[in-house]
Amino acid sequence: MGSQSLKDQYSTTAGPFNSPPFHTVERLPWTGLNRVFAAIYGCAILALLYHHVQTLANSKTLASFSITLSLLIADLVLAFMWVSAQAFRMCPIRRKEYPENLKRLVKEEDFPGLDVFICTADPYKEPPMGVVNTALSLMAYDYLTEKISVYVSDDGGSAFTLLAFMEAAKFAGHWLPFCRKKNIMDRRPDAYFSSPQFSSSEADEIKEIYESMKGRVENAMNRGEVSENYINNDEEREAFNKWKPGFTPQDHPTIIQVLLDSRHNKDITGHFLPNLIYVSRQKSKTSPHHFKAGALNVLLRVSTIMTNAPIILTQDRDMYSNDPGTPLRMLCYACDPAIQSTLGFVQFPQRFQGINKYDY
Repeated sequence: MGSQSLKDQYSTTAGPFNSPPFHTVERLPWTGLNRVFAAIYGCAILALLYHHVQTLANSKTLASFSITLSLLIADLVLAFMWVSAQAFRMCPIRRKEYPENLKRLVKEEDFPGLDVFICTADPYKEPPMGVVNTALSLMAYDYLTEKISVYVSDDGGSAFTLLAFMEAAKFAGHWLPFCRKKNIMDRRPDAYFSSPQFSSSEADEIKEIYESMKGRVENAMNRGEVSENYINNDEEREAFNKWKPGFTPQDHPTIIQVLLDSRHNKDITGHFLPNLIYVSRQKSKTSPHHFKAGALNVLLRVSTIMTNAPIILTQDRDMYSNDPGTPLRMLCYACDPAIQSTLGFVQFPQRFQGINKYDY
Protein backbone atom coordinates (compact mmCIF):
# COMPACT_ATOMS: atom_id res chain seq x y z
CA MET A 1 0.00 0.00 0.00
CA GLY A 2 1.52 3.33 -1.04
CA SER A 3 1.74 6.38 1.17
CA GLN A 4 -1.09 8.09 -0.67
CA SER A 5 -3.47 5.17 -0.24
CA LEU A 6 -2.61 4.93 3.45
CA LYS A 7 -3.34 8.61 3.82
CA ASP A 8 -6.62 8.22 1.97
CA GLN A 9 -7.58 5.34 4.21
CA TYR A 10 -6.99 7.17 7.47
CA SER A 11 -7.61 10.82 6.59
CA THR A 12 -11.07 11.52 7.90
CA THR A 13 -13.70 14.15 7.55
CA ALA A 14 -16.71 15.14 9.55
CA GLY A 15 -19.84 16.97 8.63
CA PRO A 16 -21.07 17.57 5.09
CA PHE A 17 -19.49 16.16 1.97
CA ASN A 18 -16.07 17.65 1.17
CA SER A 19 -15.87 19.31 4.58
CA PRO A 20 -12.30 19.86 5.84
CA PRO A 21 -10.71 16.99 7.79
CA PHE A 22 -10.39 16.97 11.56
CA HIS A 23 -7.16 14.99 11.34
CA THR A 24 -4.90 13.29 8.81
CA VAL A 25 -2.20 10.65 8.92
CA GLU A 26 0.61 9.94 6.49
CA ARG A 27 3.31 7.31 6.29
CA LEU A 28 6.85 8.58 6.82
CA PRO A 29 9.24 8.25 3.86
CA TRP A 30 11.83 6.08 5.63
CA THR A 31 9.45 3.14 6.13
CA GLY A 32 11.18 1.08 3.41
CA LEU A 33 14.62 1.66 4.89
CA ASN A 34 13.38 0.60 8.32
CA ARG A 35 12.06 -2.66 6.90
CA VAL A 36 15.23 -3.42 4.95
CA PHE A 37 17.36 -2.75 8.01
CA ALA A 38 15.08 -4.91 10.17
CA ALA A 39 15.33 -7.78 7.68
CA ILE A 40 19.15 -7.62 7.57
CA TYR A 41 19.43 -7.23 11.33
CA GLY A 42 16.99 -10.09 11.87
CA CYS A 43 19.05 -12.38 9.64
CA ALA A 44 22.17 -11.46 11.59
CA ILE A 45 20.42 -12.33 14.86
CA LEU A 46 19.26 -15.68 13.48
CA ALA A 47 22.80 -16.44 12.28
CA LEU A 48 24.17 -15.61 15.72
CA LEU A 49 21.61 -17.82 17.47
CA TYR A 50 22.33 -20.64 15.01
CA HIS A 51 26.03 -20.31 15.79
CA HIS A 52 25.30 -20.54 19.53
CA VAL A 53 23.18 -23.67 19.03
CA GLN A 54 25.87 -25.32 16.91
CA THR A 55 28.55 -24.47 19.44
CA LEU A 56 26.35 -25.75 22.25
CA ALA A 57 25.76 -29.05 20.44
CA ASN A 58 29.48 -29.55 19.91
CA SER A 59 30.61 -28.53 23.40
CA LYS A 60 32.87 -31.14 24.96
CA THR A 61 33.49 -29.61 28.37
CA LEU A 62 31.17 -28.38 31.09
CA ALA A 63 32.80 -24.94 31.07
CA SER A 64 32.34 -24.54 27.31
CA PHE A 65 28.74 -25.74 27.54
CA SER A 66 27.93 -23.35 30.41
CA ILE A 67 29.47 -20.32 28.70
CA THR A 68 27.74 -21.00 25.39
CA LEU A 69 24.39 -21.62 27.10
CA SER A 70 24.72 -18.33 28.99
CA LEU A 71 25.48 -16.47 25.76
CA LEU A 72 22.53 -18.13 24.03
CA ILE A 73 20.11 -17.17 26.79
CA ALA A 74 21.43 -13.60 26.89
CA ASP A 75 21.13 -13.20 23.12
CA LEU A 76 17.64 -14.70 23.13
CA VAL A 77 16.56 -12.10 25.68
CA LEU A 78 18.16 -9.28 23.69
CA ALA A 79 16.61 -10.61 20.48
CA PHE A 80 13.18 -10.65 22.09
CA MET A 81 13.64 -7.06 23.29
CA TRP A 82 14.66 -5.97 19.80
CA VAL A 83 11.77 -7.75 18.08
CA SER A 84 9.22 -6.32 20.52
CA ALA A 85 10.43 -2.79 19.71
CA GLN A 86 10.07 -3.12 15.94
CA ALA A 87 6.31 -2.87 15.57
CA PHE A 88 6.13 0.93 15.41
CA ARG A 89 9.16 1.06 13.09
CA MET A 90 7.49 -1.11 10.47
CA CYS A 91 4.93 1.55 9.60
CA PRO A 92 5.89 4.90 11.16
CA ILE A 93 3.28 7.58 10.63
CA ARG A 94 2.75 11.24 11.34
CA ARG A 95 -0.60 12.48 12.56
CA LYS A 96 -1.84 16.02 12.26
CA GLU A 97 -4.92 17.58 13.82
CA TYR A 98 -6.90 20.56 12.59
CA PRO A 99 -8.62 22.23 15.57
CA GLU A 100 -9.58 25.16 13.36
CA ASN A 101 -11.72 22.81 11.24
CA LEU A 102 -13.28 21.36 14.38
CA LYS A 103 -14.34 24.83 15.52
CA ARG A 104 -16.02 25.47 12.18
CA LEU A 105 -18.21 22.40 12.41
CA VAL A 106 -18.75 21.98 16.16
CA LYS A 107 -19.95 24.85 18.33
CA GLU A 108 -17.79 25.58 21.34
CA GLU A 109 -20.73 25.25 23.70
CA ASP A 110 -21.29 21.74 22.33
CA PHE A 111 -17.81 20.57 23.31
CA PRO A 112 -18.00 17.74 25.88
CA GLY A 113 -16.97 18.16 29.49
CA LEU A 114 -13.46 17.16 30.51
CA ASP A 115 -12.56 15.51 33.82
CA VAL A 116 -8.85 15.68 34.64
CA PHE A 117 -7.29 13.20 37.09
CA ILE A 118 -4.00 13.94 38.87
CA CYS A 119 -2.57 11.55 41.47
CA THR A 120 -0.04 12.28 44.19
CA ALA A 121 0.92 10.40 47.33
CA ASP A 122 3.77 11.86 49.38
CA PRO A 123 4.25 15.63 49.90
CA TYR A 124 7.95 15.16 50.62
CA LYS A 125 8.78 12.90 47.67
CA GLU A 126 6.30 14.73 45.44
CA PRO A 127 6.35 18.39 46.55
CA PRO A 128 2.85 19.91 46.51
CA MET A 129 3.99 22.92 44.48
CA GLY A 130 5.03 20.60 41.66
CA VAL A 131 1.56 19.04 41.63
CA VAL A 132 0.00 22.52 41.79
CA ASN A 133 1.99 23.61 38.73
CA THR A 134 0.76 20.55 36.86
CA ALA A 135 -2.85 21.31 37.78
CA LEU A 136 -2.57 24.98 36.80
CA SER A 137 -1.22 24.06 33.36
CA LEU A 138 -4.32 21.93 32.81
CA MET A 139 -6.78 24.42 34.25
CA ALA A 140 -5.43 27.01 31.79
CA TYR A 141 -6.36 25.01 28.69
CA ASP A 142 -7.87 26.90 25.74
CA TYR A 143 -11.23 25.32 26.47
CA LEU A 144 -14.45 26.45 28.08
CA THR A 145 -13.37 26.64 31.71
CA GLU A 146 -16.80 25.67 33.00
CA LYS A 147 -16.41 22.37 31.15
CA ILE A 148 -13.09 21.50 32.86
CA SER A 149 -13.01 19.70 36.20
CA VAL A 150 -9.66 18.92 37.83
CA TYR A 151 -9.64 16.15 40.45
CA VAL A 152 -6.56 15.78 42.62
CA SER A 153 -6.10 12.47 44.40
CA ASP A 154 -3.92 12.82 47.49
CA ASP A 155 -3.15 9.26 48.52
CA GLY A 156 -0.95 10.51 51.33
CA GLY A 157 -3.80 12.44 52.93
CA SER A 158 -1.55 15.44 53.49
CA ALA A 159 -2.80 18.74 54.88
CA PHE A 160 0.10 20.39 53.05
CA THR A 161 -1.24 19.23 49.69
CA LEU A 162 -4.69 20.57 50.55
CA LEU A 163 -3.14 23.88 51.64
CA ALA A 164 -1.20 24.07 48.37
CA PHE A 165 -4.35 23.61 46.33
CA MET A 166 -6.30 26.09 48.40
CA GLU A 167 -3.60 28.61 47.56
CA ALA A 168 -3.61 27.47 43.92
CA ALA A 169 -7.36 28.07 43.70
CA LYS A 170 -6.75 31.72 44.60
CA PHE A 171 -3.77 32.05 42.27
CA ALA A 172 -5.76 30.56 39.38
CA GLY A 173 -7.94 33.66 39.39
CA HIS A 174 -4.88 35.65 38.29
CA TRP A 175 -3.00 33.04 36.28
CA LEU A 176 -5.73 31.89 33.89
CA PRO A 177 -6.69 35.34 32.58
CA PHE A 178 -2.99 36.21 32.27
CA CYS A 179 -2.43 33.11 30.10
CA ARG A 180 -5.41 34.00 27.91
CA LYS A 181 -4.33 37.60 27.52
CA LYS A 182 -0.70 36.81 26.65
CA ASN A 183 -1.56 33.64 24.70
CA ILE A 184 1.13 31.75 26.59
CA MET A 185 2.06 28.31 25.28
CA ASP A 186 3.84 26.96 28.39
CA ARG A 187 1.17 27.41 31.05
CA ARG A 188 2.95 25.76 33.95
CA PRO A 189 3.86 28.78 36.11
CA ASP A 190 7.35 27.73 37.18
CA ALA A 191 8.24 26.77 33.59
CA TYR A 192 6.98 30.10 32.28
CA PHE A 193 8.76 32.18 34.91
CA SER A 194 12.07 30.50 34.05
CA SER A 195 11.62 30.94 30.29
CA PRO A 196 12.82 33.78 28.02
CA GLN A 197 9.17 34.79 27.46
CA PHE A 198 9.03 36.07 31.02
CA SER A 199 9.72 39.79 30.66
CA SER A 200 7.04 42.32 31.50
CA SER A 201 5.79 44.30 34.46
CA GLU A 202 2.51 42.39 34.42
CA ALA A 203 4.39 39.10 34.48
CA ASP A 204 6.42 40.39 37.42
CA GLU A 205 3.21 41.02 39.34
CA ILE A 206 1.94 37.51 38.60
CA LYS A 207 5.28 36.04 39.64
CA GLU A 208 5.14 37.95 42.91
CA ILE A 209 1.74 36.41 43.66
CA TYR A 210 3.09 32.99 42.72
CA GLU A 211 6.16 33.33 44.94
CA SER A 212 3.95 34.42 47.83
CA MET A 213 1.81 31.30 47.35
CA LYS A 214 4.88 29.10 47.08
CA GLY A 215 6.41 30.63 50.19
CA ARG A 216 3.30 30.01 52.28
CA VAL A 217 3.17 26.34 51.30
CA GLU A 218 6.87 25.72 51.83
CA ASN A 219 6.89 27.56 55.15
CA ALA A 220 4.04 25.39 56.39
CA MET A 221 5.93 22.27 55.36
CA ASN A 222 9.08 23.48 57.09
CA ARG A 223 7.10 24.07 60.28
CA GLY A 224 5.49 20.65 59.99
CA GLU A 225 1.91 21.86 60.43
CA VAL A 226 -0.81 24.04 58.95
CA SER A 227 -1.24 26.60 61.71
CA GLU A 228 -3.97 29.21 62.14
CA ASN A 229 -1.79 31.71 60.26
CA TYR A 230 -2.53 29.87 57.01
CA ILE A 231 -6.29 29.57 57.51
CA ASN A 232 -8.38 32.43 56.16
CA ASN A 233 -11.98 31.50 56.94
CA ASP A 234 -14.27 29.04 58.69
CA GLU A 235 -14.64 26.87 55.60
CA GLU A 236 -10.89 26.29 55.44
CA ARG A 237 -10.75 25.71 59.19
CA GLU A 238 -13.46 23.07 58.92
CA ALA A 239 -11.50 21.31 56.18
CA PHE A 240 -8.28 21.18 58.19
CA ASN A 241 -10.12 20.03 61.31
CA LYS A 242 -10.44 16.64 59.61
CA TRP A 243 -6.78 16.05 60.42
CA LYS A 244 -7.34 14.77 63.93
CA PRO A 245 -5.07 12.77 66.25
CA GLY A 246 -4.61 9.30 64.82
CA PHE A 247 -4.90 10.54 61.22
CA THR A 248 -2.08 8.89 59.24
CA PRO A 249 -1.36 8.42 55.52
CA GLN A 250 -2.18 4.72 55.94
CA ASP A 251 -5.29 5.11 58.09
CA HIS A 252 -7.73 7.99 57.64
CA PRO A 253 -11.29 8.77 56.52
CA THR A 254 -12.35 10.05 53.12
CA ILE A 255 -11.83 13.76 52.47
CA ILE A 256 -13.47 15.50 49.51
CA GLN A 257 -13.09 19.26 49.31
CA VAL A 258 -14.46 21.40 46.48
CA LEU A 259 -11.96 24.23 46.12
CA LEU A 260 -13.41 25.84 43.00
CA ASP A 261 -16.94 25.57 41.63
CA SER A 262 -17.36 26.58 38.00
CA ARG A 263 -20.92 27.70 38.71
CA HIS A 264 -19.87 30.30 41.26
CA ASN A 265 -16.14 31.06 41.28
CA LYS A 266 -14.79 33.62 38.81
CA ASP A 267 -11.34 34.97 37.98
CA ILE A 268 -10.35 38.64 38.23
CA THR A 269 -11.78 39.33 34.76
CA GLY A 270 -15.18 37.82 35.51
CA HIS A 271 -14.72 34.52 33.67
CA PHE A 272 -15.79 31.34 35.41
CA LEU A 273 -13.00 29.15 36.76
CA PRO A 274 -12.76 25.37 36.26
CA ASN A 275 -13.89 22.98 38.96
CA LEU A 276 -11.09 22.00 41.32
CA ILE A 277 -11.73 19.11 43.69
CA TYR A 278 -9.36 17.65 46.28
CA VAL A 279 -9.90 13.95 47.07
CA SER A 280 -8.17 11.81 49.66
CA ARG A 281 -9.72 8.35 49.70
CA GLN A 282 -10.38 6.41 52.87
CA LYS A 283 -7.54 4.17 53.94
CA SER A 284 -7.21 1.40 56.47
CA LYS A 285 -4.24 -0.74 57.39
CA THR A 286 -6.45 -3.80 57.12
CA SER A 287 -7.47 -3.25 53.49
CA PRO A 288 -5.42 -3.31 50.26
CA HIS A 289 -5.53 -0.07 48.29
CA HIS A 290 -3.93 -1.00 44.94
CA PHE A 291 -1.82 2.14 44.79
CA LYS A 292 -2.44 4.43 41.79
CA ALA A 293 -4.98 2.10 40.20
CA GLY A 294 -7.07 2.28 43.35
CA ALA A 295 -6.73 6.07 43.46
CA LEU A 296 -7.91 6.38 39.85
CA ASN A 297 -10.88 4.12 40.56
CA VAL A 298 -11.91 6.39 43.42
CA LEU A 299 -11.56 9.49 41.23
CA LEU A 300 -13.69 7.78 38.60
CA ARG A 301 -16.45 7.11 41.12
CA VAL A 302 -16.31 10.61 42.60
CA SER A 303 -16.28 12.34 39.21
CA THR A 304 -19.18 10.20 38.02
CA ILE A 305 -21.31 11.62 40.81
CA MET A 306 -20.07 15.21 40.65
CA THR A 307 -19.48 16.04 36.97
CA ASN A 308 -19.64 12.82 34.93
CA ALA A 309 -17.78 14.21 31.91
CA PRO A 310 -17.61 11.90 28.88
CA ILE A 311 -13.90 12.64 28.40
CA ILE A 312 -11.27 11.80 31.03
CA LEU A 313 -7.67 13.01 31.00
CA THR A 314 -5.17 11.31 33.30
CA GLN A 315 -1.98 13.23 33.99
CA ASP A 316 1.12 12.29 35.97
CA ARG A 317 1.70 14.69 38.84
CA ASP A 318 5.28 15.40 37.71
CA MET A 319 4.34 16.13 34.09
CA TYR A 320 2.47 19.05 32.59
CA SER A 321 0.73 20.05 29.39
CA ASN A 322 2.88 22.27 27.17
CA ASP A 323 0.11 22.79 24.61
CA PRO A 324 -3.05 24.63 25.73
CA GLY A 325 -4.83 23.29 22.67
CA THR A 326 -4.51 19.66 23.76
CA PRO A 327 -8.26 19.14 24.43
CA LEU A 328 -9.13 20.44 20.97
CA ARG A 329 -6.55 18.16 19.37
CA MET A 330 -8.05 15.24 21.24
CA LEU A 331 -11.55 16.23 20.10
CA CYS A 332 -10.35 16.11 16.50
CA TYR A 333 -10.41 12.33 16.99
CA ALA A 334 -13.24 11.99 19.51
CA CYS A 335 -15.66 14.07 17.41
CA ASP A 336 -14.87 12.31 14.15
CA PRO A 337 -17.91 10.14 13.32
CA ALA A 338 -15.78 7.89 11.13
CA ILE A 339 -13.81 6.54 14.11
CA GLN A 340 -15.91 7.65 17.07
CA SER A 341 -17.47 4.24 17.69
CA THR A 342 -14.11 2.46 17.78
CA LEU A 343 -11.98 5.09 19.53
CA GLY A 344 -10.82 4.04 22.99
CA PHE A 345 -8.22 6.63 23.96
CA VAL A 346 -5.86 9.25 22.59
CA GLN A 347 -2.31 9.33 23.93
CA PHE A 348 0.04 12.26 23.49
CA PRO A 349 3.84 11.81 23.51
CA GLN A 350 5.83 12.78 26.57
CA ARG A 351 8.94 14.92 26.64
CA PHE A 352 11.27 14.40 29.58
CA GLN A 353 13.54 17.13 30.92
CA GLY A 354 16.06 17.18 33.74
CA ILE A 355 16.17 13.39 33.98
CA ASN A 356 18.26 12.05 36.83
CA LYS A 357 21.30 10.12 35.56
CA TYR A 358 20.16 7.11 37.58
CA ASP A 359 16.65 7.19 36.05
CA TYR A 360 16.65 4.69 33.18
